Amino acid sequence: MSADSNGSVLLSPEQVATACGLSRRAVYRAIDRGELTAFRLCSRLRIRPEDVEAWVQGNQIAPGARERPLERPVGLPAAGGLRRLLAEP
Repeated sequence: MSADSNGSVLLSPEQVATACGLSRRAVYRAIDRGELTAFRLCSRLRIRPEDVEAWVQGNQIAPGARERPLERPVGLPAAGGLRRLLAEP
């Protein structure tokens, strides 16, 4: 771990991923989307702990606003689809 000018520890994307229970790829995507602030130092990405905390807090959901799991639409097979062809006698 490295330290910034304030003496706080800078984290690698892997360390952030481990701390948040995410994949390293998810952290890189959050950085690419601009959701998580990162710094490039000597070709390495580093993240301040306070930026991780702000990112987590910025994604807080309100009580009762939990996202529902995606429901799989139940419908008839497409006309001319393989399932319909197999179902016909």
